[in-house]
Amino acid sequence: MDRKLLTAAALIAVALIAAALLLYKPAQPAKPTQPAQPQQPTKPWTPDGKVEPGEYANHLDLGKLEIYWRTDNQYLYMALKAPTKGWLAIGFNPTTAMKDADMIIAWVDDKDHTTHVVDAYSTGTYGPHPPNTKLGGTSDILQYAGAQGQYTTIEFKRKLDTGDKYDATLHPGDTVKIIWAVSSTDQFTHKHDIARGTAQIKL
Repeated sequence: MDRKLLTAAALIAVALIAAALLLYKPAQPAKPTQPAQPQQPTKPWTPDGKVEPGEYANHLDLGKLEIYWRTDNQYLYMALKAPTKGWLAIGFNPTTAMKDADMIIAWVDDKDHTTHVVDAYSTGTYGPHPPNTKLGGTSDILQYAGAQGQYTTIEFKRKLDTGDKYDATLHPGDTVKIIWAVSSTDQFTHKHDIARGTAQIKL
């Protein structure tokens, strides 16, 4: 190749490099994403068996069970809602399967429409889960209410730290492992024949 062609090729290469440098923009460092601000409830909590818009800060839909909750510095306020006329249950901080879970089991009586909420504890891997009072503990559900139609909805309130060794000690901001179950009958000794599962919630 003669000298003129080499010179032309070199000039073209330099021009291409210069154009590439002009077009090149270094990647900008990603801006850190701000953590999502926790939602704040906009309405006061009212134990009436109805989940009102703005009443709870958090919501988790597990298919066969919906969980709503809010906390303050002292209390947990929660609602459980499921398409059943039987009992609903949630358990906090199990160790293995159901063992050591602090459980809340609740239902609305089909006959007289009264609401029942049991503060219970699972003593074995797959139960049983007797009421705390049967184990020498205390019943620490301070307020509750329920309603039943197409869905059964239960609302309840308890202290984050009840002082009862059969209750989980909870803290705002904690991520808590839960177990849950739904039955077709009011007899809470009857097996969860609709659904059951595990999940996590952030208080």
